[in-house]
Amino acid sequence: MNETESIADSSHDLEALNRFTSGRWLWNERQQLACRYVKLDLSTLLQLAASAIGSRSCTRVLKISEGQYNKVFQLTMDDGREIIAKLPNPNAGRPHFTTASEVATIDFLRNVLNLPVPRVCAWSSRASENPLGAEYILMEKQAGIVLTDVWDTIKGKEKVQILDQVVDIERRLAATKFSKFGPLYYKTNVPDHSDSASYLYLDSTGNEVRSETFSIGRTNHRSFFDFRRGELDIDRGPWSTITEFMTAIARREIATAKADPRYPLMPEGLFYGPRQYQPSLFKKLSALENYLKVAPHVLPENKATHSSVLWHSDLHSQNIFVDPENPSRIVGIIDWQSLSASPLFMQVRRPAFLDYNGPVPEDLGKVPLPPNFDTMDPDDQKRTKALHRAQTLHNLYLVRCLQFNETVFQAIQAQNTLRHQVSVVPGLVLMDYEPLLNSLLRDVEKEWAHITSVPFPLQLSNDETKQQEHEGELWAQGVELMNAFVDDTGCFKHWDGRVSDADYEMSRRELDAGVRRFLDREARNDEECREWLKALPFVD
Repeated sequence: MNETESIADSSHDLEALNRFTSGRWLWNERQQLACRYVKLDLSTLLQLAASAIGSRSCTRVLKISEGQYNKVFQLTMDDGREIIAKLPNPNAGRPHFTTASEVATIDFLRNVLNLPVPRVCAWSSRASENPLGAEYILMEKQAGIVLTDVWDTIKGKEKVQILDQVVDIERRLAATKFSKFGPLYYKTNVPDHSDSASYLYLDSTGNEVRSETFSIGRTNHRSFFDFRRGELDIDRGPWSTITEFMTAIARREIATAKADPRYPLMPEGLFYGPRQYQPSLFKKLSALENYLKVAPHVLPENKATHSSVLWHSDLHSQNIFVDPENPSRIVGIIDWQSLSASPLFMQVRRPAFLDYNGPVPEDLGKVPLPPNFDTMDPDDQKRTKALHRAQTLHNLYLVRCLQFNETVFQAIQAQNTLRHQVSVVPGLVLMDYEPLLNSLLRDVEKEWAHITSVPFPLQLSNDETKQQEHEGELWAQGVELMNAFVDDTGCFKHWDGRVSDADYEMSRRELDAGVRRFLDREARNDEECREWLKALPFVD
């Protein structure tokens, strides 16, 4: 974690505590800053923290580098002890429920599953009912150092040991199967959804476990609240079956499209411009309604991957802490906000700390160095070795999953299958994925006889099919345009246009120049230039 603000005396800009101070945005900056502003009273926060661990006072405050959704402070007490204060931004999710669920989830992971998760010392999910005037979680400072600090210097054997521990943590998560789909809460926070008569989860041995402490409640996932979705009257669970869950996602997209069909952040491609794919409310609704007609039949074939489980979806090296004396030993994992018990197949992915830019090996065998390795120059050899190590760890992760977590392995291997893709793409229709969904539905029709004996419920005319195919080609063209734009400008440090303060002016110039080059290439006249400027998502 990087220290970005040190509050040592009253002359410091205390207003910086409330604002986002870890970067800037190249577009929509006012909106982005507004959804990350939290008004708090520093003296009250320090009193709450000192009281939570029995210290007399706080003597130092560090504002830790911010992520997308929270403000985090490291507080040092007069007795030397340290505590972390985490305050969710307005964009973190549903007020009260996001914090209440995070605390209950941490408790469950730490004290039921015995995972290495920091202890919560005190918390409040009701901003209007506490003296701080903001939601907060006070937790022990995670021991150890972030994996980022040592990953490039530790030996391959140590990396394998870390990988094995991650696989074991994922094994325990996958083996804990919940009876419903939705976030975990304390029963006292969601009394309307408590059901002490039913079991909460199946443990690793398959035994039903009831709980007087925890319950599955309505979702707090951002996809059900972002971009004014929180104002919509939609089904937010909890859901008893996977079909109910998948249907709720599609109907959420339908309701959102009706409210505002334009995705407000970075879409997958450059659409809406001259001679490009033109998204519309009608197209989105048509694709989603067609999906709903086949949804119960096209879930992934492996029903074991339908299980409702908790999963850490952002396991990058900044969220993993290791022992500085023995960096091959994981001592903690942080950032469990907005977790929900959801279908395994929708959550699993290769852990982010194993991510790399490069080709994925075709099989799980030993990854060879290229035949011409010995004749490469030293710089190329260095890059080739780095890719080789990353590919080897990638394969080893999958092999370990196959050995110890077979259902996770099967879910990962099935991610490129038709039934997986047609189940996850409906949740992306707001981002203009409807042509891809239509293409998948046409593929489903071709495979329908192998899926079920029920008659295929969709009937497209030849003209409708040709129109969909043409729109699919335009959609792919828009995706290529976006990729080319990003490659050309080289200024996108973050998916929503966020850059560091130091890079802002240079990135602003690069973006403006990139827009001009794009218009020179794509706009045939002044009218098309105006149309593109209206369509480009990164032009305010």
